[in-house]
Amino acid sequence: MSMKNELINVWYRVTFMVTESGDRREYSTFIQSSSETGAAVSAAVSICESSDELSNPSFKSIRIATYGEADSLDTELDAIAEREAKVLEEEGDE
Repeated sequence: MSMKNELINVWYRVTFMVTESGDRREYSTFIQSSSETGAAVSAAVSICESSDELSNPSFKSIRIATYGEADSLDTELDAIAEREAKVLEEEGDE
């Protein structure tokens, strides 16, 4: 059995302090990445690009997602992929 030096992606829960409507609050998100640094950067970019209401993210904490959280996220992504495939299939039938 040969070992491969491949990076694996895992789910991280990243928490930031953000500004929303002039107030500071905690904001957590889940990101899949091969490193904590990559997850933190991706999460910060996602916050800045996804909502005009959230700004000024300041890193607070990061941890690997629990097995339950990761399973839930993977299940949700599978369901989204199935819905998208169904829509594409229906569009192809038209």
